[in-house]
Amino acid sequence: MVTGGRLKEKAKLFAKKYRGIAHPHRLAIIYLLANDPMWVRDIVDHLNLPENLIAHHLKQMYLSGWVLKTREGRNVTYRLNDKAFFEFNRFLSDTPFDRQVLSKYSK
Repeated sequence: MVTGGRLKEKAKLFAKKYRGIAHPHRLAIIYLLANDPMWVRDIVDHLNLPENLIAHHLKQMYLSGWVLKTREGRNVTYRLNDKAFFEFNRFLSDTPFDRQVLSKYSK
């Protein structure tokens, strides 16, 4: 178990990471990208939101490591960063709760 200053530092690192997806539009984008990588225009069409708003959310998600991007000419394709989702589980990985959940749902 981590406590004291080490716990505060661990929480601080993960809070910054989670801030990158802590918004309903960003969670909707994650859902879309979990189906397929997409161009910005496709995300705009699916969510019916302004392109500049989608671009803002994608930028925050990119900066916090949740998505990766690939430029193809004028188009940018976004996809989920699977490493970020693996790291998401690491926050509780050293706790009994994590072990209980794993044993309960991995059957």
